[in-house]
Amino acid sequence: HQNFSATNDENSIEAHVAINGDANLDFLSIPLTIPKMNLPYTTLTTPLLKDFSIWEATGLKEFLKTTKQSFDLNVKIQYKKNKDKHSIAVPLGVFYKFFSQNVNALDSYFENVTDNALDFLTTSYNKVKIKLDKYKAEKPLNTLSRTFQYPGYTIPVVNIEVSPFSVEMWPFSHVIPKAINTPSFTIPRFDFYMPSYTLVLPSIELPELHIPRNLPKLSLQDFKELSDVNNIFIPAMGNITYDFSFKSSVITLNTNAGLYNQSDIVAHFLSSSSFVIDALQYKLEGTSRLTRKRGLKLATALSLSNKFVEGSHDSTISFTKKNVEASATTTAKVHIPVLRMNFKQELNGNTKAKPPVSSSIELKYDFNSPKLSSTAKGVIDHKLRIESLTSYFSIESSTTADIKGVVLSQEYSGAIASEASTYLNSKVTRSSVKLQGSSKVDGIW
Repeated sequence: HQNFSATNDENSIEAHVAINGDANLDFLSIPLTIPKMNLPYTTLTTPLLKDFSIWEATGLKEFLKTTKQSFDLNVKIQYKKNKDKHSIAVPLGVFYKFFSQNVNALDSYFENVTDNALDFLTTSYNKVKIKLDKYKAEKPLNTLSRTFQYPGYTIPVVNIEVSPFSVEMWPFSHVIPKAINTPSFTIPRFDFYMPSYTLVLPSIELPELHIPRNLPKLSLQDFKELSDVNNIFIPAMGNITYDFSFKSSVITLNTNAGLYNQSDIVAHFLSSSSFVIDALQYKLEGTSRLTRKRGLKLATALSLSNKFVEGSHDSTISFTKKNVEASATTTAKVHIPVLRMNFKQELNGNTKAKPPVSSSIELKYDFNSPKLSSTAKGVIDHKLRIESLTSYFSIESSTTADIKGVVLSQEYSGAIASEASTYLNSKVTRSSVKLQGSSKVDGIW
């Protein structure tokens, strides 16, 4: 079944789609029995298959739970109109002034064009009429016209007699006839007779063209300035929402999204699933907000949750007349049977803070595989600082990492540390790099 609807009124615009259906899978649970069979052209024989159930043997029973399956799909989009309007000032006075200065010249040009066109039409018509009258006057009345004679004939079988007929042409034309004498028809058997007729076409003559001297004057309309139209009003953006849902006996999906225009502009997204398999269940949510008070500020937040993966992200950036500030934090967690890992990153920037830009990354991991008789556990830490003023530029970076574990029942460990810095001004430039590392394997070094 399906249903579709759409509405549009003074408050909102909405569209909705709904689809649902059912399925019966009882036939998959019927036991099957397949006897032994010899494969053609081979010596192979298939085994006996007795009371074989596709529903149970293939795992569909654990996956679908029931043979009665159904689904329900719904999609809805809605736009709620905002009755507020934005007023945009438009310098229409400049347009009015320019148009009023040129409208008189345009009116005069329009009158000249119409007068020239009328004169050309009258002159051309009179020339054609004079030539035609001159040609007809030069031809005497006793000039023989050209006449085409067609003999009579009889149509066999039906015994229809057709009398002779003629066509008289104009002396000055091979196409236009002057007179046509139609033939007569006689059918003796039925005593039917149709007489002959003469069709005379009128001669070509051009009438006198009389154009009044006082034609009505054609002019453009007067242009008046509208003093009260100085702004253009544009409707403010409303709220847009989107809803999606899909439900069945196996999985449920829901997605919602919206863009809202209130005191702040907010965009929101939410998606989640419910599944018979835990690994496919998730929840994803995101929000972004634009604030226009005391400057401009954009804040964004994202989050993801799953049985094996989790993550989040938060960031903000703001602009004011005296300062620019930005920050971002990202975290992630992975927890699967052989690996656990935590990741974190922070980034900060502020034109008035010291240091203006700083960044840090931290990674912790723990790997354990009994089948491989191997483990690994460690931490990686990285930091970055950047300072930049009109008098100098400085950058500092440091990285530390350590690892400890077992490979094939053999213990090992290691560590590394590095530092680097650069300083630059108009008089001095200096740089330094430091690297230190150590490692240990039991029984080897």
